[in-house]
Amino acid sequence: MLSILAWLGVSNAAELKDLLAGSPSSSSSPAPHSPPPTVHPPDIHGTSGGSTGEDTGGGSSGESAPAASTPAPDPTEEAFKAISAGDCLAVYDTGRGGTTSIDWSTDVPPDPVSCASEQALVKVTATDTACPTNYGKSYWSYQSATTGNTTRLCLSRIYHATYCMLGQQSGDSISLGMMTAVACRREPVPAPYNQIMHITGVYRAPAGANANNCLRAAGDQTRYWAWLADDGATLLCTTIYQGG
Repeated sequence: MLSILAWLGVSNAAELKDLLAGSPSSSSSPAPHSPPPTVHPPDIHGTSGGSTGEDTGGGSSGESAPAASTPAPDPTEEAFKAISAGDCLAVYDTGRGGTTSIDWSTDVPPDPVSCASEQALVKVTATDTACPTNYGKSYWSYQSATTGNTTRLCLSRIYHATYCMLGQQSGDSISLGMMTAVACRREPVPAPYNQIMHITGVYRAPAGANANNCLRAAGDQTRYWAWLADDGATLLCTTIYQGG
C-alpha cells in the first residue's frame, strides 16, 4: 500500500482520497483544439471517408475526409490580378532575353502610373486573353505555383522622344527591340543587340510613311531609321546614339 501511495505521489490514504475526489471522470473529453491548416497542391484531391463499400454489418467507419484548406495567397499573382486594362506601367524589356524572348525589368507589376507621364512605358490593353505580338505589342504572363492559374497582361509599348532603345545592326539594316528601353549612354549592351538607338520623334504616321518623314529641318542630313508601330498608326524615328 505504501509503495502504491508513493508511486501516486501522495504520502497517506487521506491525500489519496482527496486526489481521487478531484480527478475528472473517465467520460470527460479533452479541450477542443484545431490542427494547423494543411496546404494541398491544387491537383491533389482527398479521399472521402465513410462507408468502406463492404457489407461488414458495421455501416460507416465513422471517419471523414479532412476539410479542404485554402491555399496561402500568392502575392505575385495578386499583383498581376490587380492590374486592369487601361493601366500604364513603368516596365520594359531589358534585352537580356535576346531577340526571341522578353526579359521584363521587374518580376512583379508595379503600381500603375499616369499614362500621360514620361514614366509610362507600356499600356495594358487587355487581360487574360490572347494577345497580339506584332510591332510594339507583346504580353506579360505569370503562372502561380500556389494556385496553378495563369494571369496574362496584353501590353502596347508607349514611346517617348529622347528615350533610347536597343537595336541589332547587320550591315546597313537595323532590327529594333520594340519593347526595349535602355539608358542613353555608350556602354556594352546585351547580345545579340549591338546598337543603342535614340528616339528623335514619335509622330502620327502619314500615308506611306518612311524615314524621310523623320527629317526635322530643311536640309537635315541625319541618317534615320524609322518603324511603324500601333498597327501602322505611329511613326517611330530613331538614329544611332552618338552621345557619351
